[in-house]
Amino acid sequence: MSIIAPVTASNVGSIPSSIPHPESATISIFGASGDLTARKLLPALFDLWSDGYLTDEAPIVGVARREKSDESFRNEIYEAINGNVRAGQVSQEKWGQFAKRLYYRQLDIAAPDGYPAFRQQLEAIEKQQGTEHNRVFYMATSPDLFLPAVENLGFGGLIPDRDAAHTMRVVFEKPFGRDLTSAQELSGNLRRLLREEQIYRIDHYLGKETVQNILLFRFGNSIFEPLLNRNHVDHVQITVAESQGLERGRGGYYDHSGAMRDVLQNHVLQLLSLIAMEPPAQFNARDLHDEKLKVLKALAPGNKGDISSWAIPGQYSAGLVDSQPAISYLSEERIPADSRTETYVAMKVLVDNWRWAGVPFYLRTGKRLPSRVSEIAIQFKQPPLNLFNTVECEGDVCELVGNRPNKLVFRIQPSESIKLSFSTKRPGMQYQIHPVTMDFNYKEAFHQALPEAYERLLLDVLRGDSTLFMRSDELEAAWQFVTPVLEYWEHNKVTPEPYRAGTWGPRVADTMMISDGRAWRTPLT
Repeated sequence: MSIIAPVTASNVGSIPSSIPHPESATISIFGASGDLTARKLLPALFDLWSDGYLTDEAPIVGVARREKSDESFRNEIYEAINGNVRAGQVSQEKWGQFAKRLYYRQLDIAAPDGYPAFRQQLEAIEKQQGTEHNRVFYMATSPDLFLPAVENLGFGGLIPDRDAAHTMRVVFEKPFGRDLTSAQELSGNLRRLLREEQIYRIDHYLGKETVQNILLFRFGNSIFEPLLNRNHVDHVQITVAESQGLERGRGGYYDHSGAMRDVLQNHVLQLLSLIAMEPPAQFNARDLHDEKLKVLKALAPGNKGDISSWAIPGQYSAGLVDSQPAISYLSEERIPADSRTETYVAMKVLVDNWRWAGVPFYLRTGKRLPSRVSEIAIQFKQPPLNLFNTVECEGDVCELVGNRPNKLVFRIQPSESIKLSFSTKRPGMQYQIHPVTMDFNYKEAFHQALPEAYERLLLDVLRGDSTLFMRSDELEAAWQFVTPVLEYWEHNKVTPEPYRAGTWGPRVADTMMISDGRAWRTPLT
């Protein structure tokens, strides 16, 4: 697991000596003209370099079909990242130092004929920069180019032999497949060309500070881990909500994907596996992946009825988000008028194992919800006897209310934090419960900007640490669970339940919770 913090006299003792220095590698970004490169990848690499985690010699090569010079590429990236890095505005002097390693090479990624020349160009850049032949290829492309790009890297002689002295790793953005069959086919075809340890399937949620802290919080604190099981937990809610719609012309991609493929199959199920997994035998990539895989294989429908009783698709209609008018999904650019693509999914699932038997996990994700927020909320069971009254006050007005259960909430975004709610005695002559919250907030506690997820993940790629990346069997286990749901919706031509933009989803999702005697919590509370 990466620790992203500059080494100083104050913290050098806290950093394990086993963490290696980052490798010097040529980083080639395929699809460098896209939004991801400018918004996430290059700012992350600039911050890593600023903090001393990238050598000055390591070249970064943007690769795309458009004709562009090194200078124009550098100018475009400067405009894109200026103000979008942790340091804020970037001085011309500092940018000049960083930009020396930026190059651009034109290449039709799908055409093999251009790759021998591209190899020669890379070797010329590496000779100029004085680097070894360690290479990282980042596929910031559409998924249909993943396999052709790797096949063409092989055609161009860019995939080293197993016993070669230098390394080569390939990073793939999601989605990795559209269902179980396509994911298995893609993994199988890639394994003809690459070893599993060369394949890095990235999920940027796993690079977020609070997500990583779930493991430390659970397995580094003896007072909490014994409580996370069927004996003490009533249920778990995982929410990944977005307030945005289809900005930046994403309509064509999203209508082909939907909320299930875009978020739930990867982000949400990865969060579930981290909160539900057993302690690994050792804290290393293999053992962590093994325990996460066990959780994904143990997933089961939350109800015994048909799929519609525990998996609910939704689609937003016109409404208000942040007091601003928001159009319906069907009115978005590049969306067919009869689209049945889901922009929201709510699911009730079980983890069918000894620890979690009978504990429901409620999952939801969606676009055009009231706010951008991601969290895991663990609600504990009530005490067996209610001996005290609970009092809640607003100003000078107090009233008796129902007993409030204890909750443990991991806030992943926007303000990364961990909250624990419990009860204490209200001052006075009577025994009355007063709910209170212990709140740990990263920014308030450490007074420093947190590393972006892509910083941590890119550094892990350079170090060869696959802990925060999905292994092929993990990926296939997640697809194995969600594929029957997707097939049910498609074969039965299920129309998603409507919900107004700016609300927390369709009513039928609330009904699913009410029928269990529970309710969705309002995030950010």
